Amino acid sequence: MPELISADSVTIEKVIIHFLDLSMPEPVLSNFQTALDDDSEDYLKAHIVKAFNSDDTKKCAFERDGFVSSNLADVRHVFVEFSQELGRRFFGVMQDSGGVPSGDLIVLTLSIAGEDYLAAMKFNYKTSFIHDFRAVADTHSINFVKHQGILPGKTAKIDEAFFVNIDTRDVYVLEKKYEIGGVKDYYISSVILGVTDNLSVKKQLETVRKVAERVYEEHYGPTVNMKPKVAGLMCRELSNQTMFKMDNIFENFSEEFPEAAPDFRAIADRLPVETDASLPVPPSLVKRISRQTIKSRNGIEIKIPVKVYDNPRAMEYVREPDGTLSLVIRDIDEGREESQT
Repeated sequence: MPELISADSVTIEKVIIHFLDLSMPEPVLSNFQTALDDDSEDYLKAHIVKAFNSDDTKKCAFERDGFVSSNLADVRHVFVEFSQELGRRFFGVMQDSGGVPSGDLIVLTLSIAGEDYLAAMKFNYKTSFIHDFRAVADTHSINFVKHQGILPGKTAKIDEAFFVNIDTRDVYVLEKKYEIGGVKDYYISSVILGVTDNLSVKKQLETVRKVAERVYEEHYGPTVNMKPKVAGLMCRELSNQTMFKMDNIFENFSEEFPEAAPDFRAIADRLPVETDASLPVPPSLVKRISRQTIKSRNGIEIKIPVKVYDNPRAMEYVREPDGTLSLVIRDIDEGREESQT
């Protein structure tokens, strides 16, 4: 996987928008490239960065010579025609599915960190309200109107996109499963692109974490700090860097928990993860695993940073005579308590 990108590393070359609205019998395909002003360019760049950097974006490889792969080298010269055919193919799948939502298909050629890409992003429509203003003679009428074609906001996440490196032919796909022909499938990978896919970095890390937790529990028992110990190990490896290797997590686990290491490595070698490849660090996942949630039987939830679990001056578990656990939290800053009004 490439390193995480910023908006400054993105240069949009060509862009075109097609309407894929299932309330219409055919897609509405533009015959002209879209002209961007500064605001619309910033809007697109924000979504390009979020989609490209998403924890759920997975690296893929073409497994057959299909429409996208066979036109990749000449896509700039036949950009409009290529994008229209791509729109027809998306719309055909949407009609067959019945579950894929309507949306705008944005097709682009662009540069990301100095490398040339073909990209497509599907902005699925949101339903929201707008105002309807009418002036009749000297009277005004303003009402709410439900609008079913609202595009996602600049800070919203999109669910469907792909990026193809024109020179290396590496493919990165962000997608959701939809029911097609009675079976749930990733239609962008399987139908539109014809690629084989690997797990996203997020899924790889979650898979490794779950295996590590299970192996730890089998060897050391279901201790209360089992999940925080594994989470802390992963956080230490992922923090303060932009790229990491899964092999390093395996090695750290082996050093930290030597008794469980052989079983963990034996299972890990069978996992669908990239062990020695450089993978980008997903900041949202690091943030998520860096805090563990404790829930009491009466519904109280406490989020605790994994770094304090082994610090008895910060917190401590106490086994009560009846076998239950109590949590003692120390060093509470009373000065930060919210005032009651």
